[in-house]
Amino acid sequence: MSYIRAYFRSSLAQGLTEKSAGWGIAPPAAVMYRMKYDCDAESYAQQTVSTCRTTPLPAHALGGHKQNLHVLHTVRTTREGAIQNALVSWWSELARFGFRSNMMFFPSEWQRGAHSVTNWSKMAWWSNRRVGCAIQHCGTYYVTTCMYSPGGNYEHAHVYRVGAVCEDCPAYSCDSQFLCR
Repeated sequence: MSYIRAYFRSSLAQGLTEKSAGWGIAPPAAVMYRMKYDCDAESYAQQTVSTCRTTPLPAHALGGHKQNLHVLHTVRTTREGAIQNALVSWWSELARFGFRSNMMFFPSEWQRGAHSVTNWSKMAWWSNRRVGCAIQHCGTYYVTTCMYSPGGNYEHAHVYRVGAVCEDCPAYSCDSQFLCR
């Protein structure tokens, strides 16, 4: 599934991602890091899904990670199908509900209710470098969670700084997918 995350982040970094149906394309990122899979993050994710919990854990129980959680109410899929469904659902929040063009995360993001983009913003947060996910089949549904680090969704901070692609990457660290290493 790392190829899906890399594709999403790469498309966003290049300014190729729809930000709201009919409202245009999200601007390119001056810096966005490539995420690496992290076994510690996966361990926290596994703790969440192993009990078939359908609500996020409290922040103090996440080991410094931020969490996305998705419940798929069907058993007519595979574990891979469940995580693909979760990733696409979280990422599509941007296209479905939109976000301001300057990519600033304001406190009002928490009040958007069903129109929230807080799952997308954790996936997209420029400084996230580590991710770990877990999936659990729970009888009549699947629970998927991913843990991100450092996490994102910091108020009065940018999901990413808008600018020329890779403009603010450390020297010679922009890879072929336009993500900083």
